[in-house]
Amino acid sequence: MKQSLAKLGIVAGAGELPLQIARACERSGRAFYIIAVDEFAQEMSPSLPHTRLGISKIGACLSKLKQTACKEIVFAGKFERPGGRGKVKLRPDWGGIVFLVRYLSPLGRSDDRLHRVFADLLSRHGFRVVSPLDANPDLAARAGLLTKTEPSPAQTASFADALRLAKKHGATDEGQAIVVVDGAIVAREGRAGTDAMLATLAGAKGAILVKAMKPNQLSTMDPPAIGESTVVNAAKAGLAGILVEAGRSVIVDEERVRARADELGLFVFAGRADKA
Repeated sequence: MKQSLAKLGIVAGAGELPLQIARACERSGRAFYIIAVDEFAQEMSPSLPHTRLGISKIGACLSKLKQTACKEIVFAGKFERPGGRGKVKLRPDWGGIVFLVRYLSPLGRSDDRLHRVFADLLSRHGFRVVSPLDANPDLAARAGLLTKTEPSPAQTASFADALRLAKKHGATDEGQAIVVVDGAIVAREGRAGTDAMLATLAGAKGAILVKAMKPNQLSTMDPPAIGESTVVNAAKAGLAGILVEAGRSVIVDEERVRARADELGLFVFAGRADKA
């Protein structure tokens, strides 16, 4: 008899990824509950079990996850740090205040440190953090060419080195993505994210967007991801294609990514740093 999976709590940020995971749960019969982070998550259908909470309502989030009997937690979608010049402002509840007093200063600018703190906090409250790739294995980038559009032989030969360059950049904890042309890095992802990096480029003919998991990052949170919008923004920047790390990267809605890439004339390939 197949053992039922633990109820999954989906902490939802921006984009389609949270809904992709929820739909996978529905198909498999797995129980789930969504915490839609109010500053980021799209509107949810009333048919989906969910609650909307502000990003700094940490106490309310923990209470709701316990109340709904969630055992495993997945963070899915795009998030932005609070307190900047954007739309995200801090309005913490008591749990959020305790968290900020205890951790805000030591966290500094490190995203991975923030992820590890959240994972530890959830663990101490009896939850287990899992990767989106664990919650929905179909999201994982399968090794090889995804599109009808093909890279050139020279581009294919450069893939392993390009992924190693992305990982070298990832070791700085600044970002997971780079843009390369003829083996040279022409852009590096910073705190603003992949789309912001691509927006700085124009006419980068023959360039490739490369995304890979950071060497030391917590693998259960923030795996490298691409979606249809990544393809569109890469095309606007004049790129030739997208290279991601096979098995460790998320492709949000593979069919739409493939169709849009072929429409715009970009290749999408998943390779490995040891061999592409």
